Amino acid sequence: QLLLLLLDADVIIDLHKLGLWKQITKSHKVSVPSIVLHKEVYYYEDENGRHHIDLEREAGITFSELSCSAQELLGFKERFDRVLQEELHDGEKEALALLQKQEDLVLCTCDHATIKALAILDLSEQSISVENLLKKSGMSKKLEYKHTEKRFKKYLTEGSIMRIQGRGLKKSPDKK
Repeated sequence: QLLLLLLDADVIIDLHKLGLWKQITKSHKVSVPSIVLHKEVYYYEDENGRHHIDLEREAGITFSELSCSAQELLGFKERFDRVLQEELHDGEKEALALLQKQEDLVLCTCDHATIKALAILDLSEQSISVENLLKKSGMSKKLEYKHTEKRFKKYLTEGSIMRIQGRGLKKSPDKK
C-alpha cells in the first residue's frame, strides 16, 4: 500500500547504503524535512568507501520537501524537557512537528530519541520501522538491529511509559 512517508536522515542514508532508495521513492509518496534535506544528508559509507548523496538534486522529483516556519519549530522545541531537547536533532524536531500538522504522514526513523518522542507526543500510529517499511513495500534485505521492528517497539514502549509518568515534555507550557 502507498504510504505518505516522511524520512529521517538516518533512514535516507541507510536506504542509499542498502540500495533501496530508488525503490522506496517509486513505491511511496516520499517527503523529507527541509532541515534533513539541506543540513543532514551528504554521504554514506560502505566497504567500498564514501559515496556522495546529492539529495538536493532530487528534491521535487523523487520526493517533496516539507518545512516548518522558524516560529513553529521554536514553539515545538520548547515543549520538550532538557533531556529530549538535547537528544533530538533539529531535523528530527522538524519531522515531529510536521507529523503533528499532517495526520496522514508516516515517519520512518531509526533514532531512539525520536522513536520515544513519537510515543510521548502520542504519534506512534504515524510511525514505521525500516523493517516494516520494507515488508509493506514487498522488499527484504538483511537488516541491522537498529532497523528492526523489535527495537522500534522497544523505544515506543519506553516513550509510552515516559508519557504516562509525565516525562519528556515540560510540565506547564507557558501561554504567552
